[in-house]
Amino acid sequence: MKPHYLTQNLKKLYKYLCILFILFLLTGSLKGQDLPGPAANIQSLPLGSYVIPMDNTYQLNSSSIFNLKAYGLIVHLLNNSIKVKWVITAGKLKDGIDFTATTDQIKPVINAIPASRNFKAGPFVIFAGDTTGVSALIDAFYTTNSLAGNNRPNIYRITIPVNVDIRYNLTGFKPMAAILNDGGTQAIHTAFMVAASVPPANYEVISGKALGAGCYTFAAEPHNATVSPSVDSAIRGIRDFVLAGGNFLAQCVAVESYENNPLGRFQTTTGVTTLNVGIGTTLSYPNADLGFSQFEGVFNASLKGTTRNWRINASGINNNHHHATGTGVNSSVIGASVSKLAGYGGMVFYLGNHDFTTADIQNTNGIRMYMNAFLTPANFVCLALLPAETVTFSGRMQDDMAVLSWKVKNDLAAYFTLERSNDGISFSSISQFAHDKNDPSSYIYTDPNILTAAAYYRLKINSGETIRYSKVVILRNTKASNHSRILLNQNPVVGSALAFSYEADTNDECLFTMYNNIGSAIYSARKKTMKGMNTYSIPLNDAMAKGIYFVEINNKGNRTVARFIRP
Repeated sequence: MKPHYLTQNLKKLYKYLCILFILFLLTGSLKGQDLPGPAANIQSLPLGSYVIPMDNTYQLNSSSIFNLKAYGLIVHLLNNSIKVKWVITAGKLKDGIDFTATTDQIKPVINAIPASRNFKAGPFVIFAGDTTGVSALIDAFYTTNSLAGNNRPNIYRITIPVNVDIRYNLTGFKPMAAILNDGGTQAIHTAFMVAASVPPANYEVISGKALGAGCYTFAAEPHNATVSPSVDSAIRGIRDFVLAGGNFLAQCVAVESYENNPLGRFQTTTGVTTLNVGIGTTLSYPNADLGFSQFEGVFNASLKGTTRNWRINASGINNNHHHATGTGVNSSVIGASVSKLAGYGGMVFYLGNHDFTTADIQNTNGIRMYMNAFLTPANFVCLALLPAETVTFSGRMQDDMAVLSWKVKNDLAAYFTLERSNDGISFSSISQFAHDKNDPSSYIYTDPNILTAAAYYRLKINSGETIRYSKVVILRNTKASNHSRILLNQNPVVGSALAFSYEADTNDECLFTMYNNIGSAIYSARKKTMKGMNTYSIPLNDAMAKGIYFVEINNKGNRTVARFIRP
């Protein structure tokens, strides 16, 4: 067996750690791209680059309405590993120009005469060096979906280089939607996918409580007015999914049902009230430079359905920003909004109205908002599991310690990252191992002092070119209390507060204590708990040393502990 701390291939391990650190810095620099006031990311779009327009001038169908098939084409290209980038100009107003460029048209028909064109509503681009094979893929998309005439999405080509503001680099991103059936209205959202010709492989119908079992970047619930333990379970699954970095959209009465359920509260601390005020298309678009609002023309916030628009109760905004509101005396009336959960968590999109059709621009723009949410990249990469015959991964409990071991049967790995989770959804790294491909490979790692009732482990295997994962090993500690549980919003914990959820069996008052890694209490307070899921925030000192810490909740001797890292 190899020891816990490996000495082989240290230079190789150092190189990969440096790469990971650089990626971490780059990811951190893009953290605000989903929030109001995004920073510009100007890049030069070279001669020969492709533009997929998303406006009502250069991307209309045979009915002279925006051609939703452009979304399906983008997904098709991403499925085939084409490097697509999403252009949104920071600071622009509603229907503002993203960039002006001299282009000729190359698809579906050629018009080789260059002309100056204003591209709006978040166009997508493919840099010149990445266009190999794209023409054939576009033709295949037309054929597969039986598209003819103006129902074929238009593609333009840059003839004079131009600077553009790249909001999202979608390279490597393959959107996968879980359309939730907890309200029994999943047909609403599957119809949107069909209208946009999104490949069927990119979406499936499941329950919210099953989100953790799949590989999804996006989940969406249409109308759901039911209240039951089953729906509570679905909301817990959705929260875990979003905290792990996935994006979620609720539509119509699902907005009220989920936001007013204490297990939800994705955008507020006080819930919302459905108003259904007749504000129609007289709207303000306060965040026209964010992804959700990338559409040209009007949206109708009073179109149809049980929940068409709403208002936040009292002043309980929780990282919420609006995308369609009333004006004047109705300025607090909301028809579409977004929040981003703490740290590197995912986005939560709310969209009013029950359904949308392709009959006119108002309806089409509702579908566009849904598609914009679908194409917003998630904050994690979900990749295929490795087959069991390639990596053997197992574990056992020894006293309060988890003993993990694995063997590698070929030379697929450059190094391993052992990851742990308290909930089976959100994993964080606890150790890394360089892999000597010339040595028969067996590994062992001991994770001391497992204080929670269950711990989840998996291996992240990096070959130098691809990343894959092992199966998840679940170890249960019978000595730890499973009376209740703590779910951290993020781990490692950055920022000025430790935010977490605590599920209690009774209404009570518990002792909350935070310890450092040598067992000294650095925070202690008594807090009330309500039966079910509770949310808390404990302030952290900015000068807090890097290392491992514990938060403990003691309910009359029943102790629940979660460990977190301060990076």
